[in-house]
Amino acid sequence: MSVPVRLALGVALLTLGLVDYCFPRAVLELQSDLLNVPPEPEAALARHKRRVGLVCILAGLVAVSIAIG
Repeated sequence: MSVPVRLALGVALLTLGLVDYCFPRAVLELQSDLLNVPPEPEAALARHKRRVGLVCILAGLVAVSIAIG
């Protein structure tokens, strides 16, 4: 995989992770609208979404560090 692709992947993961971590309920509502499923922005699901955001942030940081280094 080339360096620009790795860097783009890392930035995309960082962006998705930050949005999931900072705005979990809004992301859940948007996903339910896009996927035509009933809205389920419960507190437990929002906490899970926040954890997924942390994982995406960490994966994005690793991908960016590999691309740069």
